[in-house]
Amino acid sequence: MKRIVLDFDNTMGVPGCDVDDALALIYLLGNPQACTVEAVCTSYGNSDLATVDANTRRLFAEWGLDLPIHRGAEGPGQTESDAARFLAEACAAEPGCLSILVTGSTTNLLGAVAHDPRFFENVAEIVFMGGVTRSLVINGRIMNELNLSCDPAATLAVLASSAPKTIATSQNCLAAHVTREAFETAFTPDSWLARAIDYWFDDMGRRYAWDGFAVWDQVAAAALIKPDLFDPETYPVVLDERFLSVGLLERAWDGAPQANIQAPRIKDAAVYLQDALAGWKRGCERLGLA
Repeated sequence: MKRIVLDFDNTMGVPGCDVDDALALIYLLGNPQACTVEAVCTSYGNSDLATVDANTRRLFAEWGLDLPIHRGAEGPGQTESDAARFLAEACAAEPGCLSILVTGSTTNLLGAVAHDPRFFENVAEIVFMGGVTRSLVINGRIMNELNLSCDPAATLAVLASSAPKTIATSQNCLAAHVTREAFETAFTPDSWLARAIDYWFDDMGRRYAWDGFAVWDQVAAAALIKPDLFDPETYPVVLDERFLSVGLLERAWDGAPQANIQAPRIKDAAVYLQDALAGWKRGCERLGLA
């Protein structure tokens, strides 16, 4: 049973912003046999911190979800925040017990280290969504990386740390693709979740001529609680802030400063999608979202 703190830049419902952070949370809530979500921390990335934090509180109120929300850093280099203090103190209180799932910027983690230099030793593991292993091109259009690149200094510190690290890279998330047609095999068009994410299908169609979208952050959640859906891969990444400033996880060459991360790949896209849909269905039922 994983005990999870979700550090996310949730913007489900914010025009022009992604829905995947909330999809990750709903998926986790739909798998209570595998995990408990103990708290969330808000971060910037998909939007500014004020928007993310307010949107998260709005959604939780709508859902009737009683989870602690800890407001994170507003930008790179800010080490003082409620989220940073919480992460440091919670992991120090129970070393090796909490898994941190990071689906936004990494600044809150560096803040936790500022509060407790042993933070990386105290976490059970850190699982991220983010990073590219080469340019991410969707139908001829480049998609920028928006997580690890937000605070490259913080990302470098995390990658160089002793904490066990898993990253659902952007390229490895592409197999987790859902179309409106596939989504409607599990959800009616007038269901709460279908209405909540409908704008994002339209947005991805306009921006990238994409029929559907990748559910990015949900892949990191699945990698954390259902590793059997993935083939494992150890990936040696170069520890260089210049690469990380654009979210590039450059494969290390001999002699380069480097760290090993786990970069799991989805085994079977069809099986994966059915598991995701079922998890969202159970999560919505748990929240009473018809």
